Amino acid sequence: MGNVPRCIVCEREGPFRYVFGGRGYGGTMVSCPRCGLVFQSPQPDEDVLARSYYHDAEFSEMLMGPLRCTTVERAREKLPLLAGVSTLRPGERALDVGCSSGAWLEVAQELGMPAAGVEIGERTSQDARARGLDVRTGTLEECFPDGSEERFELITFWDVLEHLSDPRRELASARRLLAPGGILAATCPNVAGLYPQATYRLLARPAGAWEYPELPVHLYDFSPATLRRLLERSGFAVAGLRTYRTPFRFYRQTSLSRERLGGGARALALRLAFEAMRAVVYPIARRLDRENSLFVAARVGESRR
Repeated sequence: MGNVPRCIVCEREGPFRYVFGGRGYGGTMVSCPRCGLVFQSPQPDEDVLARSYYHDAEFSEMLMGPLRCTTVERAREKLPLLAGVSTLRPGERALDVGCSSGAWLEVAQELGMPAAGVEIGERTSQDARARGLDVRTGTLEECFPDGSEERFELITFWDVLEHLSDPRRELASARRLLAPGGILAATCPNVAGLYPQATYRLLARPAGAWEYPELPVHLYDFSPATLRRLLERSGFAVAGLRTYRTPFRFYRQTSLSRERLGGGARALALRLAFEAMRAVVYPIARRLDRENSLFVAARVGESRR
């Protein structure tokens, strides 16, 4: 594992503050005392990430089979988010970074937008191409190197930035590939959300269990402030930023699942405690715009250092 010598948002060098880790989560989360960015340190190496679902043939089969309706439905949920900042016009080109099985590409094509995607998972990208989708295997920089003349009116990072070892590199490539007046849109978890913060203070620290992190595959955990600053440092001007809700059923299937927490009275008590807090905190978070996921839209601006 390699450490992170500097914060990618404010360039501060460590030491960084411990946030959370251990108990089988496979990583340690720290925060930058200057800007508040939360990230894994040390960061997992490529072998660890290669063993994750990125290259899981069984998971890819599920994406193309039983999960297809769910992934397309979740892709359509992005449309109201985009509607507040941009008008999606037929004929404009869309590029989805980390497109997985290409569900968003199908939604974009339904709107008359020619769509392409990049995906690092070889099996997943092959399966997407088999569906007739324009999915290229690799990183954005690899698939569209310097000199590429392709341009896109919309470039999306749906739940991707938190997975990248250095989001700045992919954002730099996206800035280069945006057509004049084009828009970049991204979603990611919100570590500053009211529910993640409440459960961290009341359950994660005393009990060692937290619904929020997906370790080791989430390398960074952004807040509205750190995401805005990252984009501005990467040469973008933020056009819109808001929070929205990740449905609680997602956590029931991941970090709060029986596979993760185990069985027994303690695990059941923890799941019930998270459920009770969700019933109280979710409605308040919505009213305060402090829900547990972030949406941001940006256009090319001046880089801030």
